[in-house]
Amino acid sequence: MNKRLSIIISCVLSLALLVACDDGDIYEKSIVHDGNGRTAKLTGHFSGLSNWPTSHYLALAGFAKDNDFAVISKIVPSTSDDVDLVLSNIPDSVERVELCVLSRLRKRIYTLVSKSGDEIVTSDTILLKGSGDVSMFNIIQEQVFNTTCVNCHGGSNFAGAGLYLTPGLSYSAMVGKPSVKLSGINIVEPGDASGSALHKVLRTDSTKTWRYDHTSEIVSHDVLNLIDSWISNGAEEH
Repeated sequence: MNKRLSIIISCVLSLALLVACDDGDIYEKSIVHDGNGRTAKLTGHFSGLSNWPTSHYLALAGFAKDNDFAVISKIVPSTSDDVDLVLSNIPDSVERVELCVLSRLRKRIYTLVSKSGDEIVTSDTILLKGSGDVSMFNIIQEQVFNTTCVNCHGGSNFAGAGLYLTPGLSYSAMVGKPSVKLSGINIVEPGDASGSALHKVLRTDSTKTWRYDHTSEIVSHDVLNLIDSWISNGAEEH
């Protein structure tokens, strides 16, 4: 092969690699390893599967010890509320199997159902069962508002700034409703996370002169991104 032909082939190969690397997300939603291994099966009736955006998703996933990034995962389909999902070829490194919320980078945000230890080590088939509302808003309600916000916003017969974030009241109190503390904007403006008071309260210094600095309440960027993603994608309730 002459030198000129060799250079041409090298350039073509380099161009092909660059195109392949730039074609879509680096991380796939479903990662399944080939080869032998254990199997996990998720069954149950779940509502709200269809309102998850591309930035976050529900998955049946396996995790190694002390690692928040899934070794293996499979997205939970939104075609039916009745779920019967099988994850095969789970490698030996996996020590925990979960139904969970994953980011686009396959990082665990919240765990909904899990099995670990002897429950998965000694079994060839790992059975997980669950049910309920797994919509994006309900996950935020249960995992964020209920655990972090309701003490000051309705959980003890008091609602700061008149804002109730308790189950059954939070959605109608926030979405499309004007902020009492930040004039001219809604608490949640569907489709506009950065223009929503909820975003500003949790992410900016807008509350530094208030009785309580809200930026110290939720420090996880993953959780903040989940809330912003919910707002940006229409702030749906179900």
